[in-house]
Amino acid sequence: MNDAPLPDRNAILTKWGDGRLVDALFAEYGRIWLDEESPTIGLLADLHNAGEIDLLGIITTEAVARHTGPNFFDGQHLYERLIPRITGSVREMVRVVETLRVGGGNDMAAGLHIDKFAKWCGDDPSRPAELLALIDEGFAEANGYLIIAIKNGVAIDRTLFVDRAYGFLESGTERQRWDALSALGQIGMSDEADWNRLLEALETALAANPDDTFCAYFVSSIGERLKDAPAERIDALEALAGLALSEGGEHTLHSASRLLALYPEPLSAALKARMLEKLREVDAENKGTIDLLDIALSKMVKAGQVVDVRQLAEALIRRDEGAVKLGRLDSTMRAVVENPNDALPDWIVAWLRDGDHRLCAAMDRAMFGAGRDERPLRVDFSRYGLHEAEYAYLARKVVGSFFLKPVLMSSLLSSLLRTAPAEVSMEVEQVLVDPVLQNYAGSTRDLLIPISEDATDPAAPAIARAIAAQDSYLERLRAPGFVPELCPSERERQLEWERHTDSMSEAMRNARRKSIFAQIATESVILYGKRAVSWVEHAGDEPRRMETEMGSISTSFEVPRVDIVDPVGLQLMLLSFRAEARPE
Repeated sequence: MNDAPLPDRNAILTKWGDGRLVDALFAEYGRIWLDEESPTIGLLADLHNAGEIDLLGIITTEAVARHTGPNFFDGQHLYERLIPRITGSVREMVRVVETLRVGGGNDMAAGLHIDKFAKWCGDDPSRPAELLALIDEGFAEANGYLIIAIKNGVAIDRTLFVDRAYGFLESGTERQRWDALSALGQIGMSDEADWNRLLEALETALAANPDDTFCAYFVSSIGERLKDAPAERIDALEALAGLALSEGGEHTLHSASRLLALYPEPLSAALKARMLEKLREVDAENKGTIDLLDIALSKMVKAGQVVDVRQLAEALIRRDEGAVKLGRLDSTMRAVVENPNDALPDWIVAWLRDGDHRLCAAMDRAMFGAGRDERPLRVDFSRYGLHEAEYAYLARKVVGSFFLKPVLMSSLLSSLLRTAPAEVSMEVEQVLVDPVLQNYAGSTRDLLIPISEDATDPAAPAIARAIAAQDSYLERLRAPGFVPELCPSERERQLEWERHTDSMSEAMRNARRKSIFAQIATESVILYGKRAVSWVEHAGDEPRRMETEMGSISTSFEVPRVDIVDPVGLQLMLLSFRAEARPE
């Protein structure tokens, strides 16, 4: 809400008289952001109802087109408050409601005022019949409001409006069949005869309309019906939903994901499982469907259904064509990582044992990638019934999957050492020494030294030997001292510095071209100093001086040592670890 004064009667009438009222409704009046109980809303409604102004007639396509962006939605918000309080013919009100909806374009807020129109229709017993008559007449603006007519009309003349709904479902236009289906999913069923009629009509309609869009509406309608269905009708409804799922395509998958994400409570476990099975076919390009699926899966993780979620994720990642990246399911991954139980360890162990590098690489990027703090994990591997050969196999898979995450990698290897049988413990220990500790001597030591000093930790002896082996390796590495032949000349260092400077400059230029900030902000180059000074102008005031203190931002990460001296050998080793098949 802004500080503009509230309009009075004379101001409103003056603007009405000179034709400026519609612009005021979308501009200064709309920006006041009035609530439903505002005296101004009451004043505008009273003037309209008394015939002194016409709030419906002034809304035209041309008038709405003059007001875009925030101005349009300010005016739409004002009409949300006005619609329930003003009078007019159903024809004129529908025209205004549809004009405002179209004016909002594809914005999700474009239809917020339609709920107010539905309430307005229900406030007068004659209005649902008038709206239905407009639909029968073919009045274009009324075409999308059949659901409102039926839902409100049932409260006035149930027999008439229910019969009309079934009539539209059987022989209406495509849009009317969709809307009749949605309406029948929402109106109450009063007795057994009503339920029998509904189920018979749904079965007939599905057989006559096997197209994807109808199946999508059908699945949504079944979801609505399940909310209040008696127990003896649930199986029949879910069987019909299963038929629609088998017939449908991407639109049907979207409806299924929407039900799973937003209204899962009425769905049985069997129907949810069938929806999830069908959703394995989701198109990777359908962002809206995948976003809803992500919400649904995150809720399943929180409810303890981690195995079902993991199996679906596996199917999506492993597809030969159109694979879905695990990072697209970011809410699900966050739910797994933050799960207080064993969801994260169970997921890690399952995919490491599977050995498919597509899964392990996806897990590395989505669960432990950029933006997530590297943290150690303590996993109880005794819970998974590993046989002896799997311990060394899992150690190599940990290295192949998480080689650039030294803390995570070391903590998982330590966990393996806690439960590994004596016969294979040495092999796991050797993997910890080479390649892990021979490549990383910073954060890994901070993690491992406290473990080696803990007499109660079963991994302590093996960790102590591994640290001793690292110390011996580093001592031998430093033994030759300074070797001039291994140091680049001053000329070579200068050339490398120039190459590095050029590459950084090119990267900055590319980043600047793609940056949204470069389009909305002014760039300043500061040559020296510890603060920046700018002047901010305010209307009617002297420019105000502002100082911004400058600071530094830095980060660091460990580079594997062998990647510098033998990068090809390191990559070959990692490839062999990643390609290794699970032992029988």
